[in-house]
Amino acid sequence: MSRRQARIAAMCLLYEREIAGEPGDGTLEEMKDILKTDKIIDDNREYIDKVLETYDKEKDAIDDRLRGFCRDWRLERISKVDISILRLAVIELDTMPEIPEKAVMNEAVELAKKYSSDKAPSFINGVLGAYAKTLDRPEA
Repeated sequence: MSRRQARIAAMCLLYEREIAGEPGDGTLEEMKDILKTDKIIDDNREYIDKVLETYDKEKDAIDDRLRGFCRDWRLERISKVDISILRLAVIELDTMPEIPEKAVMNEAVELAKKYSSDKAPSFINGVLGAYAKTLDRPEA
């Protein structure tokens, strides 16, 4: 499983939590079918676990941070796929300094291109670009 596949799995699991309204019982093992892989590298399992743990503990704080950058949009109006991508990127930006900011943003835009509407990539790029400017991250 590549890091990109791990991001897809994490996004799908965040999406599932958004739909269910609570932590779901979907597991990484169930994602193997979606990702068409049998091998989950330990680093990627740790990455996905960290994303889900952070989301489960800090969802409200993550959403509060996003609200400040979604001008004229209530989070409830943003598509569930897009909000899942944004939450994933915020978690990466806030808790994973080893992942370069540009990589986080590029991967979020690529997820939006693949899984969302035509307008989503520019929206997500704009929100994350504004958010990233407020962070004090080390240069990669």
